[in-house]
Order: sequence, then structure tokens, then C-alpha cells
Amino acid sequence: MFGCSILFPIFGSMQTKNRYIITLLLLCGYVACVCAQERYADSLEQRLQHGAVSAYEQVIIRCKLARACFEADLDEAFRHTEKALAVAQSLRDGSGKAWVYATQIHLYVQRKDMPAAYGALDSALFYQHRSADSVARGMVWLRNGWLDVVENENDLAVPKLLKAVECFRAGGNEEYASLAYHYLASIYSYGTDVKRQADYAQECYAHAVRSGEVDALNTAYYTMGQHFYDEYKVNDTQRTLLDFALRYYARSVALSAREGGRLLVRSNTAAVALNTANIYFQHFPSAYRDSVDRYLGIAERIATDTKLTEILVNCHGMRSEYALRAGDTKEAERQLLEALARVGDSVVEMPLTEARIYQALARVAEARGDKEAALGYLKSFVASNQKAFNQERIASAQRIDARYRAAQQEQKIALLEQEAAFREKRALLYFGLGIVGFVALVLLLVSYNYRLKASLRKQELADKEKGEAELTARLKEAETNQLLAEQALLQERQERLEKELLAEQLRKEEKSQLMELLAGKRNAANSTLIDEQVRRMARQQQKLDRDYEGHKADFLEINQAFFERLQRRAGDSLTRLDLKYCSYILMGLPNKEISARLGIEPKSIRMARYRIKQKLGLGRNEGLDQFILSQA
Repeated sequence: MFGCSILFPIFGSMQTKNRYIITLLLLCGYVACVCAQERYADSLEQRLQHGAVSAYEQVIIRCKLARACFEADLDEAFRHTEKALAVAQSLRDGSGKAWVYATQIHLYVQRKDMPAAYGALDSALFYQHRSADSVARGMVWLRNGWLDVVENENDLAVPKLLKAVECFRAGGNEEYASLAYHYLASIYSYGTDVKRQADYAQECYAHAVRSGEVDALNTAYYTMGQHFYDEYKVNDTQRTLLDFALRYYARSVALSAREGGRLLVRSNTAAVALNTANIYFQHFPSAYRDSVDRYLGIAERIATDTKLTEILVNCHGMRSEYALRAGDTKEAERQLLEALARVGDSVVEMPLTEARIYQALARVAEARGDKEAALGYLKSFVASNQKAFNQERIASAQRIDARYRAAQQEQKIALLEQEAAFREKRALLYFGLGIVGFVALVLLLVSYNYRLKASLRKQELADKEKGEAELTARLKEAETNQLLAEQALLQERQERLEKELLAEQLRKEEKSQLMELLAGKRNAANSTLIDEQVRRMARQQQKLDRDYEGHKADFLEINQAFFERLQRRAGDSLTRLDLKYCSYILMGLPNKEISARLGIEPKSIRMARYRIKQKLGLGRNEGLDQFILSQA
């Protein structure tokens, strides 16, 4: 995490609001104290040596090590990112590379290599699209927005920083979300939008408190103090706003003193101390000079330890203003010359700061009455301004070139993403067509199988119907044969009954002849002849009786089932005479003939029919003849 500290250079009249942003602090951001850096770096190195650390965690730790040592050794910071990138190559997800390139954006800005910074941004954006870690994506958007802040492209920075906040919230990272809100609040400083600055400052503070991180809380104190101070400059009648600003600044200084061993980033504390001294200088009487000196001392100690040249230059500038107010032009000039020397010793060229120092020296020389010295300082001021202008022109050309190449890269990435999306859609289309084809094939096979089964079932049904028809035909044939057999059987029965009746008739006739013979020849002399005739007739009658019994046995044997059915229906209540009468009915003989054959009166026949119907359980309207014929 590297922030941007916004200060007010103390050159010229301190009663006017200076809207310049200190360039070095925007580029360098947070700078760690040497001792804290060492402890922090040692703890990270110990974590790397732990065997349970995953490859992705190693990448994040390397990036944090780069953050911890970039001020003391920028090359060492780059080496950490290179090692992190080597580990990230083994990861299939783009999160590790997104972390590395986001860290390198900051490092390239420190090296004043803006094209390389934009190149790192392009790579970071490319891999953040392939990252599953919302915190890694948030770091890319954070550095993307921060780079726009460095380039004074605040309109471009705001949506990117808000995107970073969204990613950090999704990942549950309160510390980085607080830092993103710090940048957003700094964009709306200097009274440009007090309401938005207040909202973002409060969000920064709330997330910092929830995170519990000392560095995040220190940054939040600075952000809240700056918000109240900027609001006071818009409405200077509200003195309580200035008191709130001083209160939050004091909390930052106290936290830095109390948590020096845990606080890694101290540049904000230096900026807070300098801003506090500036508030006492501009808005309090000269009696508060001790407070100014105390906070200037804090700012100078931190700036000396961390090599913050711009902070030291501002401290010398403020002391020069105090000396000029007191009329001590020599001391004022000495302070400014010392500030100029510090700028010359800086590894970073600062022509704009030199121009401001020369302008202040010209003002001091003019106050002293040394017009020649003032003219010399003014010439140096013009030269430094020209140098700063040339430097800015070169930097602008580099920025334009870098932005042009970045735009090309973004367009290329967009085209690649569109192509990838097209390939994905095409793959989905092919996959969908394949599924549709497969489903169609399955449906075709199912339909064919269904038709085949239907055809088989139809054939089976036809075969079954054919078999049933054949069976029906055979049954009909069997029934016909059975009817023919029954008819033949009935014919045979009829013939046998007729023989039986004929035999019985013959017997009766023989008996009649015998009786007549006996009656006519009772007195005949030849008794022997009579006895012989009697014996001959008796033998013939015995033969007829045996024939009758044979016919009767055959009739009963053939119609045994008929008699059994009648007996079951009548409950075994039918007599032999009843059964004989039923046999005559089955033969189709009328009642008159039956009465003659049985030797009884017709009236007795009617009574016998009524008795048999009752035994068989027939109703009044049911015919006996039809029932007996149905049982045959």
C-alpha cells in the first residue's frame, strides 16, 4: 500500500492557499521507517521459510517485501517482484501475476519510468481478468486509479478506485478498502467537493477502525484531519473545524510515537506534522511559535530518516518565513540555501522545487535591498522554470506515448477478450449443436425402437388374433363334431328306446295271446300240447325281458350324466318313475302316448309333470320340456 500525501509548500505568502501537490510525495507515497522495515521484512522472511506457505501466499509476501524496502533499495524491491513473478508462473490462476504487476506499477513510478509503469498496468489488467481473487483484482484497480491520480487525471481515477473498493469489500479486506477511500478523499480536497471528501474520509476512517491495522488507522487520522482543514478553508468562520483537524492530526502523531515498532509507514506522520505546523503558522498568533517548531522538528526527523526531500524543503521554507517576519534576512536566506542544497543532493531532479526556492531567495534579497542578488536569483528561477517546463514537456510526451501504447494495449486486450468471448460463444454453440444432434439421434433411435416394438407388437397381435381365429375355428369344429356326436348318440338312444318299447309291446302281445290261448283251450283234451305252448311262450317272454333290460341298461349308461344333473337339481328327490317319465319327455313323446305306455290315466301324467317341476325348482312360467331338453 502506497498513498499520496498532499501538502502545501511554504514559499511566498503563507496567507494564500497553495494548490500545488508535492510531486515526490504523490510518486513515492508511503515510506517506511528503517527499523520498522527491518522487523517487518524479517517477519515476512520467516513466513517464507515456513513450509506450509502456498505458492500464492509466497507471491503476496514477496510483493509486501518489495513495498517494505522500495525506499531504501529500489533494486532489491524489483528483485522481490521478479522472484514473486517466477513463483506466479506456476499458478494456473492469474491472481499471482496480477499482484506482481500491480506492485511493479508503483516501483516503475519511483524509477521515473512511466512507459514501463503503463506496461506493468497493461499486464496487471490482463491478468486481473483471469483472477479468481477479488483482493488481487482490487489491487490492480487501486494501482490503476492511483496512477491516474499521479497524472492528475482525477476524473479517470474515481471510477477505478470505486471499483477497487468493490473488490476489497467482496474479499473482506478492510485495510485496502480504507486506503482506496483515502485516495478518493484526496481527489476532492482543497474544497473542490467538501461533501464527497467528507463521505470518503469517514468511510476511510470506518474501514480503518474495523481493520485494526496501525498503518490504516494512521492514514485515516491524516485523511480526517485533512478533510476538516479543507472544510475550514472553505468556511473559515467555523473555528471548530480547525480544532477537529488539529485533533485528528494530534492522534496521528501520538499513534506514530506510541506504535513506532508496529507502524511501517511514517510518511503520513511527517506530512501531518508539517500540516500541523502550517496551521499554527497561518491561523494562530506568533505566540504559538513553540508549537510550530515542535511539529517541524517531528517532520524533519521523520523526513531525514526516510529521505523525504520535499518535506525537509518545506520545513526550511517555513523557518525562512519566520526569519523573514522577524527581519532576519540572513537567516531566511540561509534556510533557503540549505533547502536548495538538499534539493541538489536528491537523486531525483526537482526543477520546479528549485524554481520556488529561487523565487523565495529573490524575495529575501529584495527585502534585504540587494537588487543584484535578487536579479541573479530571478535568473536562476527562470532557468529552473524552463528546466521544469522542459522536463514537464518530456514527461507529457512520455505520458502521451505511454497512454497511447496503453490504449493500444487495452484495445488489443479488448479485442482478445472479444475474440475469447466469441470463441467461448462459438464453443457453446457447437456444444449446443452437438447436444441437439445427440438428442435428435437419441430421439430418432427411440422413435425407431418404438416403431420397431410397435411393429413387433402388431405382428404379435396379428399372430395372436390368427391363433385365436384358428382356435375359434377348431373350437367351432369341435363343437360341431360334438353336436354331431350328440345327435348320433340321441339317434342311437331313440333307436334303443324304440327297441325297448317294441319289446315291451311284443311282450304285452305275447301275454295277450297267451291269455287268449289259455282261455280258449282251457278244456282241450290235449293238455300236453298246451303245456308245450305255454313253456315256449314263457321262454320267448324271458328273452324279450332280457332284451328290454339290456336296452334299458344301455339307455341308463349313455344318459347317466343326464340323470345325475336332474338329481342334483332336484336334490336326489326324483324316483325311478320320475326319471323314466323325464326320459320319455327327452324322447319327445306326448303325454297321451306316455300315459298309454305307462298304463296310467292322462290326469296322472299332468300331476306327475307338476310334481317333477316342483322337485326341480322350476317356476310357473318355465316349461318342463324345454328344461329337460336343455339338460341333455
